[in-house]
Amino acid sequence: ISCLTMALTGFILDLVSHNKIVQIIVSIISVMSGMYIEKSFRLPDYQIVNTTSYDPDGEILVEIDQNRISEISKIITSKNKTIRSAFKPLSGEITELDDYYVIDVDKNDDVNQFMNNFKNMDGIKWIEPNEIIPFDFPQRTEIESMDKYGKLSNDPSVNMQWHLSFLNMEQYYKFFISNNIQPQRAATLYILDTGIDGSHEDLPSDLTKNKDKQGHGTHCAGVAAAITNNNIGVASMTPNKDWVKVKGIQVIGDIGFGTQKSIIDGIIEATDNGADVISLSLGGITNQERQKAYNDAVKYANDKGAIVVVAAGNANLDGKRYSPANAENVITVTSVNEKSEKSGFSNHVENLKMGIAAPGEKILSTTPSNTYTAFSGTSMATPQVAGLIAVMKAINPKLNTQTVYRILNSTGKETQNTLRTGKLIQPLDAIKALF
Repeated sequence: ISCLTMALTGFILDLVSHNKIVQIIVSIISVMSGMYIEKSFRLPDYQIVNTTSYDPDGEILVEIDQNRISEISKIITSKNKTIRSAFKPLSGEITELDDYYVIDVDKNDDVNQFMNNFKNMDGIKWIEPNEIIPFDFPQRTEIESMDKYGKLSNDPSVNMQWHLSFLNMEQYYKFFISNNIQPQRAATLYILDTGIDGSHEDLPSDLTKNKDKQGHGTHCAGVAAAITNNNIGVASMTPNKDWVKVKGIQVIGDIGFGTQKSIIDGIIEATDNGADVISLSLGGITNQERQKAYNDAVKYANDKGAIVVVAAGNANLDGKRYSPANAENVITVTSVNEKSEKSGFSNHVENLKMGIAAPGEKILSTTPSNTYTAFSGTSMATPQVAGLIAVMKAINPKLNTQTVYRILNSTGKETQNTLRTGKLIQPLDAIKALF
């Protein structure tokens, strides 16, 4: 429309080139018409719809000074609200997580108003809503055998795993064999998700036999730690079954929802059970500028030796708006395609401190009942990073988040837009950097 308007204006001005007054009048009319057209046809500014909702069984998380808990509890119960302890970390002496409580208000109460009324009360150290996290299931995709990638392992479906060739995993696997590299100990990787089908033929046999009705958690487990070179199914980031113990904690319900509290509970449980790496292919948009409970949970995991890896999210937005992708001291993972371009669905990490990229489109992996499915999403990119970090931790159990990120970032490759995606992981180079 703008081009047509300019062309028509130019044509008229040329016709009346002998009359300067008419030219001025036509120019004024053209400008005014352009402003009207632009206003009439302009798409509305993009706005994020506030879809935040709160756990009906406990809408508020509050951190309370233990010297004032009795007094504050009486005030809350006097208003016909209930209050109970939120988290029970085993190592309470190194964290403030056991100072958190859940407040359950009436369904007709204004949660924000209730928090505003209490946030300045003496003894209230922090207060925030216990948000419901709607699970963003990845897109199922069809793939074909791609012989151009060659045979990376003896797993029958490995030639359908383009992302492994893209990451030079053939040389990665050979490096471990030719140099006879052995783990100091098997690293423990926790997948916090929809559960894991622990009876799957291509997952480690010591996996807890729990359920996974949605299949998402089983898929993530396979991306990270399916048994490589066992003549079954697919390959993964682990050289063989001796490197990584993968375990699952269900923090997302069977119908696709979790809560901030359930995810933090999962982080605490994984940490207290000896996690080396915690992988979270989950999250959602948040209206909170800062969520202290997530930050405290990640710090608790870090202090006990675990590294937390989180998906950036699949809304093509700023990852800073997504939680727990925006938590402090997590490694946040974006998705790229075969051209090293940011996937159209992937959030970006331009405003986050530790962003990194991995392939996230058409990723074939394990799904329940000994099946294999390809999905696309940052959920698929995240366990590649988590699985690689688990292998790194198996070589050097003392690695911490900052050191691991420095290695991944320094050995990573530039993408088509590194500022928004972070560097693309290079597994072989990351492992070599440990020696």
